[in-house]
Amino acid sequence: MGWMNGLRAARLRRTSPWQAALADLPAQLEPYWRASAPREYEGIPTDAFFFARAAEGLLRFFDIAARRPCALPSEAADSVWHAWLRMDPVSLERFCRHHFGTALPHVERGDMAHGTLLRTFSSSCTQEGMVPGLMRVPALFSLDADLRMPGGHGYWNRSGQICYARLNERGRGMWRGRPHPELTLAALVSVGLADPRLLALRTREQAATADGSACGSMGDLAFAGSDGGSGNGDGGCDGGGSDSGSSCGCSCGSSCGGGGGD
Repeated sequence: MGWMNGLRAARLRRTSPWQAALADLPAQLEPYWRASAPREYEGIPTDAFFFARAAEGLLRFFDIAARRPCALPSEAADSVWHAWLRMDPVSLERFCRHHFGTALPHVERGDMAHGTLLRTFSSSCTQEGMVPGLMRVPALFSLDADLRMPGGHGYWNRSGQICYARLNERGRGMWRGRPHPELTLAALVSVGLADPRLLALRTREQAATADGSACGSMGDLAFAGSDGGSGNGDGGCDGGGSDSGSSCGCSCGSSCGGGGGD
């Protein structure tokens, strides 16, 4: 499998929108990350493809955070950031200034302002050219689940509702997903990422449920990708799980943050 992951990593580096930046990563970063990351992130895979995907995810984030402070919704990407900060913070700052126009300070999760995760989600959708109302979970948000990152952040789209769960030691957790408090349907409508009719319909359905009656269907108004988001096959977003994002506030669902601008 090692040679196959190496080929996949090489293909990603050739085809990525961040091809130039990936090629400019310090040569010593990958071996340093491979040696040091497992001490901080228990069970993290250390193959070449995982590193390439995680590094590309970090570059996706830097591209967004260079304009406004944002939260990083991926432990995999953060593992590369942490390794680089330990290895050579001066080269990291120089790299960011060269490729993204500014230094990008690493901000701890507890120090981030409320709303930064919604900003990241909205900016990620713009970055990928997603059409409002016809969207999947953006790549930066699905990265940990796609890579099966142990203890990572899992996001899935379920009938227009963004669900979140902390991933387990095998990188799974979709079955425990619950609506994320910062990425509610109302919040997505407020930034133009969801159809207001969907919010109105859901409100009517909730009122009807409270009255013990049935009302309508949200099917045609839901986001594209509402069959489960990143497609990891774990099941649906069922509202279960005590460690998911229903009550964790602005610190839930991100590893850290950073960025320039305002």
